[in-house]
Amino acid sequence: MPMTDLVVRATIDQVAAVATLPTVAMRIMRIADDPAAGEDVLHEVLMSDPALAARVLKVVNSAFYRRQREVASPRAAIRLLGVDAIRNVALASSLHRLFRGRRAIPGFDPGDVWNHCVAVGTAARALAEKTGVVAPEEAMLAGLLHDIGLIVAMQAWLPEFTRVVQRASEPGADSFLEIEREEIGATHEAFGGALCDAWHFPKPLVLACRHHHDFRSVPWNDQRLPALVHLADALAARVGVGYTATVSEAAVLPEAQALLQLSDSDLLEIEAGLAETVPHAVSLLAA
Repeated sequence: MPMTDLVVRATIDQVAAVATLPTVAMRIMRIADDPAAGEDVLHEVLMSDPALAARVLKVVNSAFYRRQREVASPRAAIRLLGVDAIRNVALASSLHRLFRGRRAIPGFDPGDVWNHCVAVGTAARALAEKTGVVAPEEAMLAGLLHDIGLIVAMQAWLPEFTRVVQRASEPGADSFLEIEREEIGATHEAFGGALCDAWHFPKPLVLACRHHHDFRSVPWNDQRLPALVHLADALAARVGVGYTATVSEAAVLPEAQALLQLSDSDLLEIEAGLAETVPHAVSLLAA
């Protein structure tokens, strides 16, 4: 087994007891992946967690989902938005606690990483709505998850990760990924993909976490979601919200743009919209 794989496996085994999602979030994930699961099943799960049900209603009634009338009950929210949107709210709430529950180190605040993930999720959703290559809610979830490997790295490799952050902040530094390989032996992409795999998330989400910086290494048929998150990462970095040191540059790879059939004007239009939508999403999902 290659050394990188050994590092990743040992790391995930070490953090598995810490980086866990609440039972209700995992149940909602399973419901979202089960075509036979009905509205009543999801409603029952939501009603078992009043705090989550209240958060769902808060998000649904926000400008983020642009509802024309107030949604007064979880059942109405399920009918109007569908299970995938409800899944995203539930997971956003759970992931938010994972990011916010970690102490900061010099130059790195996990809360800032979460803010960036919300920005990337928002950008990914806008790109998916524009292109139609993946479902908008799937794209948003991939964006929310894409940098979760940073929290894994910090949890399991604190001295080494502290050096990564310090080196990455220096003028003329190598890319964040290169520094991670030197200091830790694996990247946040590898850790994030492995964690999503351990959580039994669908393959497209695993690949998006594992390859959002190098989508071209994925078989062509699986490249669209990783490429979309790659573009969303670059666009979110341009907005400048949260921790963006992992984004080597805000320039968009032409290959990703071509794969998703996006023109320069399309990207400019989406980027302009993010200046308004990202701060609102961050205030809603990072509160």
